[in-house]
Amino acid sequence: MKQSIYIAVLCVLGSGCATKLPDADTPYQTVARDPRRDTDIARAENAKAVALMEKGDWPAAETALQQALAADIMFGPAHNNLGKVYYHQKKLYLAAWEFEYAAKLMPHQAEPKNNIGLIFETAGKWNDAVDNYTDAMAIEPDNPELIGNAARARIHRGDTGPQVSDLLNKLVMIDTRPEWVAWARKRLVLMSRALPSTIQTSQP
Repeated sequence: MKQSIYIAVLCVLGSGCATKLPDADTPYQTVARDPRRDTDIARAENAKAVALMEKGDWPAAETALQQALAADIMFGPAHNNLGKVYYHQKKLYLAAWEFEYAAKLMPHQAEPKNNIGLIFETAGKWNDAVDNYTDAMAIEPDNPELIGNAARARIHRGDTGPQVSDLLNKLVMIDTRPEWVAWARKRLVLMSRALPSTIQTSQP
């Protein structure tokens, strides 16, 4: 089965990510707050970082994003992208911190919540992953990436109830990614063959 079925990429996931989040009480701050906010500079540095990320130049992208946030610590997209950089550098705690910050700054954007879900899924924390994917889907209920991630995390958690089958059926109907459609159909067939005694009720 293709790797994309297991973990949806933030940009392109590297292998061998850390499997344990560091202590959440560990002090961390992106950059020092500067009262002279310049959103135009932050936007320009963020755009530069995106281009560098597409090339896989994570250290240079990190530098650009640090400069973006030095210009405007409240620029949410830069926090989200810095989280992606840290994820690719296998720094799960720092990535989670940046995604959480982005989610607070952009409460109506689904991507930061989805990215937090990916962090928890990578760490094998299925309940937290499901919770964050569900929050992301509440913002974008018809986004196939979010639906696929939510279904995959529930399956890894051991869910086999109607919530999973509903997600899989919706994925088959709306997704345009052939590998995901094939995966969803296969999971539905496997679920239909399961004996009643093996079926569990999905947890809310």
